[in-house]
Amino acid sequence: MFNITIFILTLLILISQNILLLNEESLILFCFVIFIWLMYNKLKSSVQHDLESKALSIYNSIESSFNSTLLLLKLELSIQQSAKSLINDFFNLKQHFVKLTTFVTVNLKKFTLNNFQKSYKKKLVFTQRLEKQTSKLLALLIAKKLNKVVNLHQYYLKDFPLITWNCIYKISLREYFEMI
Repeated sequence: MFNITIFILTLLILISQNILLLNEESLILFCFVIFIWLMYNKLKSSVQHDLESKALSIYNSIESSFNSTLLLLKLELSIQQSAKSLINDFFNLKQHFVKLTTFVTVNLKKFTLNNFQKSYKKKLVFTQRLEKQTSKLLALLIAKKLNKVVNLHQYYLKDFPLITWNCIYKISLREYFEMI
């Protein structure tokens, strides 16, 4: 308080000596300085408390932001590492696929040849059996037809004594003998 009284006395002396002029601007300035000084003295603790709470709030906000950024960076790093691993896996898959395709192309000829040989062998065996059965059947049919022809021929020669049949029989018999 002693400082205020000295300040006021000094101010009054300066005004009385006309060193300081009292006009509207200087009075407004003087009132403003007094207002600021009173505000500072009276509200210093509450403003300081408010500013400290805001600083703490800002600090917590920055710290949580830093922690979340750190977590996101760790997550991004793990994603990048898994992406590198995925790239390596695709490269290995490509190598295995190349090996597989070369193996298949090299052995495809053998594989298809073996499959064709097996299927054609089965078809040929079936065809061979079919031919044997067909030849047996044809032989039986021809034998039956020849038997019928011979029986009919003997019937016509014995039961129908026609001279033309005898003549045809003798001519065909000579032809067979000449062939033999």
